[in-house]
Amino acid sequence: GKAIFRTKSVCPSPTLTKVSVRNFELLIDEPASNHGNDEGAQPLEYVLASLAGCSNVIINKIAAANKISLLDMEIDVVGVCDTRGIFGVEPIKVPFPEVRLTVRGATRNTPEEIELLREQLAWRCPVKVIIKESGTEIKETWDITYV
Repeated sequence: GKAIFRTKSVCPSPTLTKVSVRNFELLIDEPASNHGNDEGAQPLEYVLASLAGCSNVIINKIAAANKISLLDMEIDVVGVCDTRGIFGVEPIKVPFPEVRLTVRGATRNTPEEIELLREQLAWRCPVKVIIKESGTEIKETWDITYV
C-alpha cells in the first residue's frame, strides 16, 4: 500500500518557515548566529529528530509483534554535517556523511531478541532508509541493560 503525507508552509521571513501538518504547526528557523530569530529547530535538526521519532515508533511496533519489552527507552541522534554545500563552497552529494544513532533502555528479553529489533529497524524505519540511501553512514549503538 501507499500513504500520502502532506504539508503546507508559509514563509514570513527569510529564515522562518511555518509548516502545517494535519492539526499541528511546526516552526523551522535558524539561530541568531545564522541570521534567524531562533523560533524553532533548524531543518537539519528536524531531519535528525525525525530519525529519533521514527525509530521509536518502529522499534515499538517490532517489539509488540515479537513480545519484546524495552523499558525506559531513550534515543539520541547526532549528525555530522558537511557544510561546504550549504555555504556554496562546492556541491556535496552527502550532506551528513555520518549520523550516530544511540538506543538505550532495559529489557527482560535476550540479546538475540534485541538484535531482531536492530535488524528490522534497518529496513522498516522509512527515515532511516532515506538517510542511509543518501550515502550517510549510520553508526548505531544499542546500550541495553538486561534485567
